Amino acid sequence: MRVLISGGGIAGLTLAYWLQQYHIPAVVIEQANTIRRDGYAIDFFGTGYDVASRMGLLDQLRSRQIPFEALVYVNKDGKTIARLDMRLIRKLTEGKYMGLMHETLEEVLYEALEGSVEVRFGRWIECIEADPDTVEVTFNDGATETFDLLIGADGVHSKTRALVFGLQEQFSRYLGYTIACYPTPDRYGIGKTFQMYNEPGRMVAAYCTPQTDDLLLFFMYQSPKPEHVLREQRLSHLRKVFASMGWLTEQFLSDVDPEVSVFMDAVIQIQMRTWHQGRVALVGDACDCPTLLSGQGASLAMGGAYLLAKALHDTADYQEAFRRYEQQMSAYVLEQQKSGRSFAKSFLPGSPLGLFVQQAMLKVLFREAFGGLLRRQLFAPSILPVSDAKPDLPGESPIRSRTADPRLPPGDKE
Repeated sequence: MRVLISGGGIAGLTLAYWLQQYHIPAVVIEQANTIRRDGYAIDFFGTGYDVASRMGLLDQLRSRQIPFEALVYVNKDGKTIARLDMRLIRKLTEGKYMGLMHETLEEVLYEALEGSVEVRFGRWIECIEADPDTVEVTFNDGATETFDLLIGADGVHSKTRALVFGLQEQFSRYLGYTIACYPTPDRYGIGKTFQMYNEPGRMVAAYCTPQTDDLLLFFMYQSPKPEHVLREQRLSHLRKVFASMGWLTEQFLSDVDPEVSVFMDAVIQIQMRTWHQGRVALVGDACDCPTLLSGQGASLAMGGAYLLAKALHDTADYQEAFRRYEQQMSAYVLEQQKSGRSFAKSFLPGSPLGLFVQQAMLKVLFREAFGGLLRRQLFAPSILPVSDAKPDLPGESPIRSRTADPRLPPGDKE
């Protein structure tokens, strides 16, 4: 059996690693020309932490984690409103927490694969043709190739999903926010902190990176519908949206390299009734994006990839493997998406009164005496069963034959 993984991000690289461990040949294709260098910080704990532990990657990740000392909410003059010491976070998670840049996690996963799994950069799928026995794909360079299975791990804007299941609009749920971020040198004394400032309907944050002389500036604001801003127009767009905002906001937006690459995207969830169709399945944000507001994107990507690879190894019928993987993940995904939607309603208050209430709650929540409440609010448990802590890695996968399964028309459901 030979598997094509479309997408060289967190989900795709994790899946490739575990397929390789189970001796299932895989090829990864990634549209970018190299590992992506944009994105923002992620909270790494729970399921993702457990999967990384089973991959033996914790030491590499710890050595590159963001050196946060505290999360600090400030007022328009930069004075502290509420402070959460990272020592409390580590205590609440029993040390199983890291702050990572998204690109750092991808880099470490790629290094774990290098030399053992073929990764083709600058390559993406233009056409998919499936029959009962195989999946034939046509790449952007016109070349065609045949595989036994195709796994779409190509993110929230998945082209694999669009080609097989239908356009994104029927699966996306917009949560009312746009985010943007870009790097800049720390000229502002932010140091080893994550500082945030809110006004009704908009927020700006600045935080250190593993390169401690640099910051990542993060912007978030309410918008009535998803916005699609051209890359070269994003900086000027942010200047309009955040005009006259307090704290250091105007300095952040004026004292910046005009050629800086600004990452920008809408905050949306992906909700699908089924994640597989014929010989094609989806994993990670392509099928279950919870948004950054849930704090679970990386964990769901790694957990889903781990469980999918294990199901393909353990089950002789790929259709049963797909169903088993989806059954193990779906209830947990729905719970995390529900949590993300609930959090979105109050994350950026739209009025001065709402902002006042939020700040008062944070002052209480960030106290150690309320650590249990904070843990329940922010940190979801791992989805991986304890009995599976040390997975067996025997020889070949039991999937040896190609089971007939006619492909359904795009957009239809099984």
